[in-house]
Amino acid sequence: DLDHWTLGELETEVKKAASAAALKNNKPADYYTIVGCIAGGEAGVDMADMLSEKLGVLSNGAQGVFANRRDKKVQQELVRDRGMRAVRQASGEKFEEVEEFLRTEQ
Repeated sequence: DLDHWTLGELETEVKKAASAAALKNNKPADYYTIVGCIAGGEAGVDMADMLSEKLGVLSNGAQGVFANRRDKKVQQELVRDRGMRAVRQASGEKFEEVEEFLRTEQ
């Protein structure tokens, strides 16, 4: 259960696990170098992004150009910006912000 862990504590535990694995295989504690963090499923993508940034390894990252890469609206806007056909869409936090779009969309 990771609910109570901070990202810093998780980073520490990952590094401890790498050291323990090295020692178990009769290698120096710093033998293994963590080079990436891969999510095991969709639910872990955000955590993998944050952890990979914290560990300083290759990452799509939680910031910058890839921050919203899983947001379907952002994906469609990027497609449209490149001159390709994309879905018509509207977004908002309140129904009133998309109501006109919904009423007129066919």
